[in-house]
Formats: sequence, C-alpha cells, structure tokens
Amino acid sequence: MSAQLKASTPRPTERPPQGAGTDGLLVGALENWRQRLIASGVTCREAAFAGPDVNWSVEFTLPALKEAWGPLRQRVSPANPVALARSDATATADMLIATTVQLPDGRAAVVCAAVAPPHNDRVIQLVMLSLGWLQLGLLATSFEHNQRAARLLEKLGYVVSQRGARAAAQEWINRTASWARAEVAGAEGLSLTLFEVRDHTPHWWVASDTAWAERAATALQEASEVATRAAVEMREHQRAGWWAVPVMDDGEPVAVLVARLDGAIAPQTLTVLRASVAVSEPLLRHWRVAERSLPRHAVDGTRELWRKFSRSGHLTWKAGAAAVALVLAILVLWPVTDRVTADVVIEGRVRQVVTAPFEGFVAQALVRPGERVTRGQVLARLDDRDLLLEQSKHVGEREQATGKVRQAMADRDAAAVTQAAAELQEAEAQVALVDAKLARSTIIAPMDGLVVTGDWTQQIGGPIEAGKEMFEIAATDAYRVVLHVADRDITRVRSGQPGLLRLTGEPGESRRFKVTNVTATASVEDATNGFRVEAAWLGDVPRLSPGMQGVGKIEVGDSNLLTVWTRSSIDWLRLKIWGWWL
Repeated sequence: MSAQLKASTPRPTERPPQGAGTDGLLVGALENWRQRLIASGVTCREAAFAGPDVNWSVEFTLPALKEAWGPLRQRVSPANPVALARSDATATADMLIATTVQLPDGRAAVVCAAVAPPHNDRVIQLVMLSLGWLQLGLLATSFEHNQRAARLLEKLGYVVSQRGARAAAQEWINRTASWARAEVAGAEGLSLTLFEVRDHTPHWWVASDTAWAERAATALQEASEVATRAAVEMREHQRAGWWAVPVMDDGEPVAVLVARLDGAIAPQTLTVLRASVAVSEPLLRHWRVAERSLPRHAVDGTRELWRKFSRSGHLTWKAGAAAVALVLAILVLWPVTDRVTADVVIEGRVRQVVTAPFEGFVAQALVRPGERVTRGQVLARLDDRDLLLEQSKHVGEREQATGKVRQAMADRDAAAVTQAAAELQEAEAQVALVDAKLARSTIIAPMDGLVVTGDWTQQIGGPIEAGKEMFEIAATDAYRVVLHVADRDITRVRSGQPGLLRLTGEPGESRRFKVTNVTATASVEDATNGFRVEAAWLGDVPRLSPGMQGVGKIEVGDSNLLTVWTRSSIDWLRLKIWGWWL
C-alpha cells in the first residue's frame, strides 16, 4: 500500500521561486519539510506558504488546491491556530492542513500541507510535529542570509582598507574567489578575472591569485572572448567551464567579471559571485574613476556629456543645454553700447579765488558756501585794530617830519632840509601802506556768482596767513561737467565722445554731455586712482549749482554683453598673470 501511494505521488512541480525564494530559500525549506513528511509516511502532495507580504508567499499549483487554500488561510487565527479543509467532496480528495508558523523576523505566517488519503488523527499529529523541521529550516535560512551578509561586509572592509584602486580590486578578487571555494563543494579550482571596459572593449585588470598576466596567454585570450561577448550582449554569458557577468552603469557595461572552473559551475557559486559583485564593484568603479588623471577626466566627461546630448532621452540635460546656448548667444551676439562709468561733479566754467591780503585775524564773515553774491559785495572783514594804531603812529611821524622840514627851511639849513624831506617821504609811504591794508581788510566779491568754498563763520577771531584761500566763487551762467574716470578705463575715453549723467538731486532725469578734454592729471578719490575728464553740456543748460554730484556714463563704442560684464575681471586676471610670470 505504501509503495502504491509513493508511486502515485506526483513529482514536485517546477515553479519559479517567489519572494524570499528568489534564491530558493523558502521553496527549499518547504520542499525539505515535504520530503520529511513523505519519509515519515505522510503523502504530502504540495505545500503552500502565506506570509505578511509577497516576499514570503508560495502558492499551490493544482487548481483544486488553490481554490480551497484561499478561504482556508483566512480561518487561521490566534484563537483557531489549526484549520482543516478538503480539496473537493470526493472520497479521494486531499486534506489541507493549515497552521501558523513564525518567520525569522518574528512575524507570523500560515503554512499549509496538502495530504493524500488516508486521513486520520495520526496524520494530523505527524504534520504538526514536523513543523519543527520547517521552523528550523526557516531559521537556518535566516542564519545563512546573516552569515553571507557578514562575509560581504568583512570583505568590503578589506577592500576599503587598501590604498589604491588596483590593490583594492586585487584584494576583492582574491577574497571573493576564496569565499566561493570555501562556500561550495567542488569549486576548489575556481579562478576569477576582472576586466575593465574602456571604449566598449574589455581590458584585463586583475585576476585571482595573479599579480600580472601575459597578454598572449591562451587562458587570458579565452577569458577576453567570454568577457567581450558578455559586454556586447549586456547580460550573463555561460558556457562549458566559463561564466561572465557584465557590470552595468547607466545602461553601459563598465566591467566584466569572468569565472573559470573545470566542470559545471554550481548555482550556489554564482549566487556568491553575484552578491560579491553587487556589493563591491560600484566602490571599485568610483575608486577607479577618482584615480584618473585630469586630462582623462576631461575627456571622459566630454564623452559622457556628448552621449547625453546625442542619444534619446536626457530631456533635462538637453533643455538645460539649449537654455545655456540661448543665453550665450544673447551675451555674445546681442549688440549693446559700451559705456565707462565715472563719478561726476558740476563746476562753474569761470572760477575765482579770494585770498587773504595780509596776515591777521578774521573779524567778521558775512557769507557762506552756497550763497549768491554780486561784484563788490562784502564777503568778510579782517580785524583792523592794529592797523588803525599803526596808522595813527605813522600819521604822527608824518606830522613830525613836516614840522622838521618847515624848521629846516626857516633856518635855511640845506642839509637839514634834505634829511627832514627824506623822513617825511618815508612817513608818507608808511601811511599809504597802512591805508592800503585798511582798504583790503574788507574782503569783497570780485565777480557775480556763487560761493563754492569758504565757511569762516565758525572761525571768527581765528588767525589767517597772508595768501591763504578764503573763498572760491564760481560764475552761475556757465557750467562744465568734471568726471573722475578710473585709470583702468581712461584709455578708452576720447574727446568728442557723448555720454549721459544723472545727478544725485535729480536721480530720475538723464542729461547728455560731450567729452571736451581728457587731462593728464591723476587723483585718488574713494581709494580709486583716476584722471580728470572735462565735458560740456549738450542742449539747454539746466539750472544747477556748482558742486552737485552724480554718476556719468561715457559712450565709448559698441560691444556685447559678455565683454561688458567680464572686461574688468579679464583685465585683472591678465595683470595678475603678467605679474606672476617669470
């Protein structure tokens, strides 16, 4: 009977792994459990698994079992941990036994076994007792995952500790080969070779247990052919004794790992190699890229940029490039007027300076800067008390000299007359000099105009030296524009060039002028060295006051926006380079 049941037991249906079974772990655990049930005398046709997500799910393949499995697993709960159902109503129907099981991460899942007749309490007890084997298999699966992750992290630590990309790649390839040899039985003769793809061609880089390789070696030529095929097809390539996997980056192969083994390469070995490549190769690639020379970086970057522009997709890059090209075209091709900006001061065309006539003290100041004056108007007075005393003294000396002259003439003494006449003449000269100083002690305006400088109201009684400037008066019927042009721009300024200015007092109104004279007089204003440039008004002369300031722009020609905005920076860079040049 047992032989008949075993003979009638269908072979396990081949089905693609699902969820956690992508590497056969969950499916393998279920199959191992099913085989143990069969060995204990329970004919288990199939097993299903329903976890909390799709990663832990395995379905029945037979339609009848599938139909009964859906409602059955809904009946399993903490209050009802075991649920039974039949696949159909016939006497030969399979019994579905469902119960809960714990996943390695602590979550609950439902497992179901489809058991063929006969059905009795002993069969149910055997199924429930065998769940320990399934639980142990799931925990072993988790342990295998953790152990593999630990090996990967350990290997990655050795790779990162190396000083260069090639040394790191050599360390990685050696440890990966050792891991695969120790992990899978029969892989003792496994050898690995890593090829770097440059210009769509694989180039040998490192190999396991080998520091260098001869280009003409037969093994290397065969490995190169396998690597080239995998890179061209952009997928894994396998043939007798050989296996190659391309490493992709943005749809392009950047490296190829080639494995060589006398005999068939086991799936477990390929699993180890894929995991190692997935973890370590991106690090090696970035390391390899970082060690390239600057010219190589520039060439590769240019090629990568060209690929993005020449191939389909990359709309963001193409839109950005179009925007940059449009901006550059506007900056280079759009004509604009080139202007030189300078500070402006308004000056009267006719200006006179009033100086102190002699050394003395300020007695009175009657005007201040900004006031209009007329010719002959008193501007200030100097202290004349000492002059009046001196005048009285010299007048007395003159009267004495006159008396001496009269007495000498009465005495008819020719010598005395001559001496007295000389004293009289000297006294009259002193009186005339004092009278002239007294006349000049009153400072008067030499012309009609505006007082530009000279505020003496705060210096009444203060001393003043002879010849010191006291006032500056500018005519109010004619003005000129004076610009302070920085020395970096002075070579572009010529007489006759037009310009615009705006005054601080009239910031919303522009006025035109024309350059009349570029002087060679340099001066420093606001820490900027520059030259004095004079200009004349064009059109009606506005009502202005000398001393008003503003900003002027001299039109020096036509140019483009890029030149206008970068000229000062380029000139500074040229000067610095010339200064650094030996």
